Amino acid sequence: MQEADSVRTDQYRSVSRRSVLKGLGTAAIGGTVGLAGCLGGNDGDGIHIGLQADSTGALSAYGYWHERVVDNYIEKLNEDDGIDGQDIELSVEDTETDSQQGIQAFRALVDREGVDFVIGTQDSGVAIATNPLAQELEVPYFPIGEAPSITGEDGNRWVLRHNHDTQLQANVAVDHGLDMGTDWTIIYQDYAFGQQYRDAIQNLFADRDGTVLESIAVPVGETDLASYLNQVPDDTEVLFNALIGGSSVNFLRQSAELGVPGERLGAIASVEGLDISELEAGEGAEYATMTPRELDEMGTDAYDHFYEIADVDGSDEVPVGGHWTAGYEALSWIRDAVEATGWSGEDDHQTFIEWFEDGPSVDGGTGYPQGPKYFRGEDHQCFMNMFVERIEDGKLTVVNEVEFSEPPYEPRANLAGQEF
Repeated sequence: MQEADSVRTDQYRSVSRRSVLKGLGTAAIGGTVGLAGCLGGNDGDGIHIGLQADSTGALSAYGYWHERVVDNYIEKLNEDDGIDGQDIELSVEDTETDSQQGIQAFRALVDREGVDFVIGTQDSGVAIATNPLAQELEVPYFPIGEAPSITGEDGNRWVLRHNHDTQLQANVAVDHGLDMGTDWTIIYQDYAFGQQYRDAIQNLFADRDGTVLESIAVPVGETDLASYLNQVPDDTEVLFNALIGGSSVNFLRQSAELGVPGERLGAIASVEGLDISELEAGEGAEYATMTPRELDEMGTDAYDHFYEIADVDGSDEVPVGGHWTAGYEALSWIRDAVEATGWSGEDDHQTFIEWFEDGPSVDGGTGYPQGPKYFRGEDHQCFMNMFVERIEDGKLTVVNEVEFSEPPYEPRANLAGQEF
């Protein structure tokens, strides 16, 4: 058996009941199955996991690593007796990083493939659109998207977010960045991702010794940032960026060329999946992240184990280091909840969810390579220590770890108080 992780339950809790609708049948159209499993619903002799993966579209780099990691982890677990003695099956459906397709993917996983649990999308828009369907079909759902509302006004009793959200990452950036300077400018991609960071930082500064001098919106798809960078005030001490793709790379290059003021600080999504080994303009830029990209920057046996599961050396793709443990740890949470509650099928979903509402916490270990973390049962939100990485000599190097022994913000909703 795999080395067990220490799991505790604390106070956050509530009550409820219902069962899950499952369609029978074999393969869903367009569905894929990982090496660890085969198609078909749970026949009572196994646990069937669904993965709502962003295999194509704008977030395909995330979808690639989530599927690779979850598939390999299931194979390893099955070699070690599965979960509570039950073999694990995996079915995967592509969201195409699109909300409507994401809904169809979730429905296919449940209705056609009969999965017991769904590990969700990295895309917040897809997760928000899927949340009501998880409630309708009564299937525990573990989205990885980071929009605050996923465990707030858009959440429900069936949604369990084990990943961080943008507000927690903004707390990391502010806690770290205020030591760099108190006068900030925010430059952000003008859609939900960037707007969430803009709003979170501005809200945090309302209670802290910091000032947002200017917020500069960059349209999605814009790669020439010169006109936007020229708007940065001269007295900017910290230039926070929440940009993606070509915008994020050109931000680094053009801000260096133009001599734009301010220490560079941002969200790790800006450089996820990008080869930065020769990005000289990025030297010194810092990013708030959940997990270091490089193996030697974590320095734990658990992360060594995770790297082996991810089979990094067997892939030509650049890791999405800040996010790639999320699918893996979702499966660990499912494993621990099944074993703790004696879950044996859909009739036990209520007890399964209530276990999370009791506020379980883990110290880390091979099941939780990102590190120690805990659930707040009221809003089904998980909290964990985070990191800040700096680009040095073409690599991401950890320069700070920000600890969260207590949630840094109040619950946005009482999901545990809802009816099943």
